[in-house]
Amino acid sequence: MRLVCRFDREPDVPRRVLNYGTELAVWTGGIVGRRVRVTVAVLGGAALVLSGCGEETSGTPEPSTSGESAALWDPCTQISDTVLNQVGVDPSTKESGVAGVEEPGWKVCSWHDTKTQWNYSLGVWSTVSTVDDFKKKQDNTDFLELSVAGRNGFSFRRTTDSDSEDCYLVFSSDSGAIEVSIFNTLSGTSVAPCDRARAAAEVLVPLFPH
Repeated sequence: MRLVCRFDREPDVPRRVLNYGTELAVWTGGIVGRRVRVTVAVLGGAALVLSGCGEETSGTPEPSTSGESAALWDPCTQISDTVLNQVGVDPSTKESGVAGVEEPGWKVCSWHDTKTQWNYSLGVWSTVSTVDDFKKKQDNTDFLELSVAGRNGFSFRRTTDSDSEDCYLVFSSDSGAIEVSIFNTLSGTSVAPCDRARAAAEVLVPLFPH
């Protein structure tokens, strides 16, 4: 038996739990979402509403899209430590999936710049969702065309990101889309998140499948 917090959310949208300082942050990809700042912060992605915590004694599995997920490009296995060092994150901080759990329709991997007192976190998200799906979400805004390492894509931000701590880049792929995201902590805001995201993407994009 373990203590868990339950969230209401749209289906098949990943969330990631990050611990820093005294605040618990749930960071999710840019498909849907909003940010709240109480004891739980929802950072930049899926719409999550804290509905309560309690002791977990049983669970119901989520709908399976295992076939789609299995066919996705996996950033955790396809991005080498050498590349991660070049990007500026610590390979030993890798986390696969969402809080260690694979999400249907997604392959998710993330890293921090340091093991402790990190300044920012890098996420790479491979999904069956398309760029058009990202654009259709009302909380995703300010889409700007860009070209990184010869590949066209878009940058965008979340309407709920009032602190300008997050940045998202998204690129089309045959299976859906691949997203690069940066989340700055307050101590990491000396470098704009989109500057970090673009610099990381210059190294990462050549590895992405078309």
